[in-house]
Amino acid sequence: MKKQSIALASTLLLSISGSALAAVVYVTGQGQSHDPGIALEAARADAIAECTAQGGTPVEEVYNHMSRASLWLASSVWKCAVP
Repeated sequence: MKKQSIALASTLLLSISGSALAAVVYVTGQGQSHDPGIALEAARADAIAECTAQGGTPVEEVYNHMSRASLWLASSVWKCAVP
């Protein structure tokens, strides 16, 4: 019983210390298309790919912007947790 308690306590400490060591970074992505929805989706996919390329996990989108030139231009900023 005591060994189980020690194992549980050490597991909790490792999970807490592991999450405390994770850094939060912000990544951006860009996309363009004749369709605004496709441009925004491409920008989001680009930002998520940037996050995962760093070994991180996308947390949430914090900002996006659309503008119209000859094509729709989109940008997306994501919060990324990197260990």
